[in-house]
Amino acid sequence: MSARLHNWLNRGSVQGAMMAVAMVIAGGFDALVSIAAGRMLVKEQFAVFIAVTALIQIMVNVTNVIRNVVAYYTAEFTVDRFALSLIQTFFQRGWSWSWRWGLLVTTAMLLLSPLIANFMRIPTPWPVWAAALAIPMLFVRPVTDGTLQGVQNFVGLSTVQVSQSFLRLIFAISLIALGWQAFGAILALPLATTSALLLAAVFLRPFFPRPQVQVSVPAVSLRYSLYTLVGLVSYAILINVDAITVKRFFSDSIAGDYGTVVTLGKINLFATLGIGLVLFPKATQRQAAGQDPRPVLALALAATFGVGLLITLFYFLASGPLVNAVFSDAYTDPGPVLGLVGIATTLYAGINIWLNYALSLRRPAYVVALAFLVLLVIITMGFYHSSLVVIASIMVAAGLVGNLAGVFTALPQPRTTPSQAPPI
Repeated sequence: MSARLHNWLNRGSVQGAMMAVAMVIAGGFDALVSIAAGRMLVKEQFAVFIAVTALIQIMVNVTNVIRNVVAYYTAEFTVDRFALSLIQTFFQRGWSWSWRWGLLVTTAMLLLSPLIANFMRIPTPWPVWAAALAIPMLFVRPVTDGTLQGVQNFVGLSTVQVSQSFLRLIFAISLIALGWQAFGAILALPLATTSALLLAAVFLRPFFPRPQVQVSVPAVSLRYSLYTLVGLVSYAILINVDAITVKRFFSDSIAGDYGTVVTLGKINLFATLGIGLVLFPKATQRQAAGQDPRPVLALALAATFGVGLLITLFYFLASGPLVNAVFSDAYTDPGPVLGLVGIATTLYAGINIWLNYALSLRRPAYVVALAFLVLLVIITMGFYHSSLVVIASIMVAAGLVGNLAGVFTALPQPRTTPSQAPPI
């Protein structure tokens, strides 16, 4: 690769655009999985798929603490003169640890699946067992993704993400066509993530050999890991609690109809997910170099809200025709519920930006605020769920509060002094 092309690919604006486009494409394939499930499955099976997928998304965000921690330390290592050896050592430790814990948690999940299925009013544990098979990759893939993110190999990270989502779509359509119903649609995820791991290993070849220089890798901060875990789990629950609440308290028919709202609403999250992935290492490196990270935050928020609100406008203008065109006329027009959920998920996308910013700069106050907000949302939805409009309104209120909390807890800029060399 020429030096000019290398420098061009490493420009923040280009990287941001690259990840944004990649995550839009990947999110599009993921949305097509839900759309295919909605069209190929009966409404009751689609409701099962949506509810179990929400459960998987919570697990994904739980294990994404690994990705954030790996990305944070890897980004810091890139400014060290022994960067390659540090990253090799750190990556290999994370690789071994993730396999051990992934298999252990998978065993526990398989044993608990019947109880989980009963709580979610799913007639058979097979869909939950399919979700459990994804757990090993939910531990290992964050190590590979976090390393690619930390070294800012956004070409590799983009390729892996898009490939996984595309393969998931192919597997889902094929397994549903074979008659595997919701189980097959869910099983597509572990099959796709395993395939994508092989591709990630290709991009991470420089970090598999033993380090040539013996280096001392600092221990991972338990405090940082814990509040990263709390933040990501809180966010995961926030963006998925509505689907679980509707499946728990509403009829199967209403839950099936709401699945279309969940699917379309998540587009607002997928369309801007790449922005947060780029923001995280950029903010970490800028602070390490004694620079102000707030301009990066402002650009990320502007792009996130702009894209989300534009999509939401279409939800308000044509909810019925949109649902019928995408999912068929077997589903009811959601009316204003779709637009309200679109506003909520746009605000949730902003919360994701604030969370990435707070974690990249080690500002736990926002994590604490987010955890309390999610607890309040769970309690509120538990008591007030008389209609889907009420559920959507609670989501909008939570999104507003979550973004305001970022202004007061994560935005203030402390004095920074460059303690390391400028990032490479």
